[in-house]
Amino acid sequence: MASLIKQTLSPDVDISVIEDLVANVSDSPDTFTRLAESNKLAVDSRHDGKVVEVTVSETASIPSSLFEHVEENGRTYHKYKEGKYTLPNDELEQNRLDLQHELCKMSLHGKLYLAPLKPENLKYALDFGTGTGIWAIELAEAHPDCKVIGSDLSPIQPEFIPSNCSFEIDDMDDDWIYSQPFSYIHGRLLVFCFTDAMSIFRKAFDALEPGGWFEMQDTCAPLGSIDGTLEGTPLLETYNLIAKTFLEKRGVDVTVASRFKSMMEEVGFVDVKEVKIEWPIGTWAKSSYHKRIGAWYQRDLKMATEGIMMGLFTRMLGWKKEEVDELLVKVLADMDDKNIHSYQPFYVVYGRKPEAAL
Repeated sequence: MASLIKQTLSPDVDISVIEDLVANVSDSPDTFTRLAESNKLAVDSRHDGKVVEVTVSETASIPSSLFEHVEENGRTYHKYKEGKYTLPNDELEQNRLDLQHELCKMSLHGKLYLAPLKPENLKYALDFGTGTGIWAIELAEAHPDCKVIGSDLSPIQPEFIPSNCSFEIDDMDDDWIYSQPFSYIHGRLLVFCFTDAMSIFRKAFDALEPGGWFEMQDTCAPLGSIDGTLEGTPLLETYNLIAKTFLEKRGVDVTVASRFKSMMEEVGFVDVKEVKIEWPIGTWAKSSYHKRIGAWYQRDLKMATEGIMMGLFTRMLGWKKEEVDELLVKVLADMDDKNIHSYQPFYVVYGRKPEAAL
């Protein structure tokens, strides 16, 4: 039975201390455990009025190449397998995806992954659901001897990329056909894409070389609150409706990330580890770590919520654009309310394919 390391990354320490620990204990979740031992998500009662600013220009925004799309309610969506993915693929969404990339790295103290990869063994890597491709590009730059492939339904990746990186239009639900096994497979923030996550995990297991690693990073419903201040708000009610609609209309379970660990073990992965992080919505949290994450996640969630609600509610529930806009105003107001102490769980789970039998 693989061991479980379930932890909350809630450090309120100087970033240089974090960097030193990470440098000295490469890719070890124990580093984060030590940092989190005496720090938990808590409300900042000081109300000192300080604002943590974040703008899209802070992210590594990557312009897309030309791509085919369909337009609805002022947003564009992927043309290939039209309608399968709920969120848009336009420039605004691409900026949000790149913001998410920085948010994830911030949560992991600058790391792209937590799996204990050995650079000398990293020859082929796959990033499925790659989005703008920014994660795949950075992995390729960090490991020039590794061939990195990014796949996605939307061809929104940049034209100029590292020579050891490539992109392809593909659907993760189709058969995975590659000419070589992978040393590492990565998927991130794909919860709205999974109708059969177990099938994807099996494909990942089969596509890995013996000893290869599989890592998933994703948010998980429902939204939480440390003190009950979220209860009865339009924010919670709307996100519960989003979760219900995804499950009933699309067969997508947005709580699946909480089961990633057991699913990996069931497929056959060993040495499975789970890390759980709280992403506050806004800057209400006490620690500087959570406060900064909260500022970035609030920006991310505001940008995502409009796209999710507009695409899901107009397509699946028959709402008019004006009805969505009216509810959206209330939801965004809740996100700005520092008296509502809400957060989203974020899971990082990774496991290793066993070595071939001797």
